[in-house]
Amino acid sequence: MTVIKQQSVTESSHQKHLRDYINNDKKVLLRDEQNMAGCHDLKQWASFMSRTRDRYGHNKSARKSRDKETGEVIEAKNTILYHQVLAFLPDECDVNDGRLTPEDCMRFAKEYASRYYPNQQIVFALHKEHCKEDHTYRYAIHMVINRSNIVTGKRLAEGTGAQAKRNRANRVRTMDKEWGLQQVEEGVQNSKVHAKQPSKIEKEIESRGVRSYKTNLRELCRIAAQRATNLVEYRELLEGWGVDTQFRRGRMYVTDTDNARYSFSVTKLDASLNPEGLERAFRNNAAGGSANGADRTETVRAEYLSGIRDAYLAYRRQAQSMEGTTLSKFPKLKLHRPPEEIAGDPEVRRTILAYWRGADELRVKLASDVPYTRRQEKHGETTSATTSAGRSIPHETHDRKQER
Repeated sequence: MTVIKQQSVTESSHQKHLRDYINNDKKVLLRDEQNMAGCHDLKQWASFMSRTRDRYGHNKSARKSRDKETGEVIEAKNTILYHQVLAFLPDECDVNDGRLTPEDCMRFAKEYASRYYPNQQIVFALHKEHCKEDHTYRYAIHMVINRSNIVTGKRLAEGTGAQAKRNRANRVRTMDKEWGLQQVEEGVQNSKVHAKQPSKIEKEIESRGVRSYKTNLRELCRIAAQRATNLVEYRELLEGWGVDTQFRRGRMYVTDTDNARYSFSVTKLDASLNPEGLERAFRNNAAGGSANGADRTETVRAEYLSGIRDAYLAYRRQAQSMEGTTLSKFPKLKLHRPPEEIAGDPEVRRTILAYWRGADELRVKLASDVPYTRRQEKHGETTSATTSAGRSIPHETHDRKQER
């Protein structure tokens, strides 16, 4: 996706700033030209283009206008150059792991110029632009287009400003399609890298050291979208933060309760928060919550099983130290109840049952008043108590003679 912008250059001061910008070697990554073969130093493009306009009389306005205050007839403003910018989607630039290199961007711009301005003198300068708001980068081609047509000798005229703007957008959209680049979609966040930015008015407010309440609304809507798992929860979060929500004609609007004069469409605040974007965020949050819940359950299970294992081994050591005690004086194994989230877990229940049975078998085996002969252990041999549940409980090896 490529965005096209244009500004007319009518004053020498504007041309000077543009010349300084185009000729700045620290900022320009690539330069190129069209129909500038006679310009031996490309940094002298301004004077070279001026001489071309002189040949056709284009350095003077072709129209007269009347001064609104004095009524005097004066020369109208004269457009001598057009400054067009082709700004590429950050996601599609190689600085953000996209496929467009600086050379690709320059080829795109030269193809655009040769197709739609074949007889104009043009200078191209590619910049890597930085967004101060979110610290993202993208490529942009700045084109200085001389107004004189070197074939017809006429001034470049593309119609009214609104119509010319639509034509340029359609041209770039056509080329984007041919190049396989993403298309601009109205009301949709077109870049995942470059987020919705504050408006010019918001920036002016913030420059005075005041945070715009509209900026606050935008941030709160974004934060809520990162946490909620459904629309009801989303609205509850916002209302809990002092943001009123309501639907009008199928669109959700938000209002700062501390400044209820204006309400804003959530989609206008951030295109990524359109209905489809919110639903996608809710699904991701729900899936992430489930995954986090599963991870936590696994952690709780592992910690609980480790804890009851330690308790069982400690009980074995205590029981072996009490060998020969009557059965009634042998304490029973006590285990903590499992946490609620794993209370019904089959593995946890089987393990608890196995430890209880193992402990009971050990009590019977070591008690002095059991009416059958206890099984003798050989010195240094490890035995295991196998329960009817099929689990094997490890027994520790002890030297009975030393214990006695």
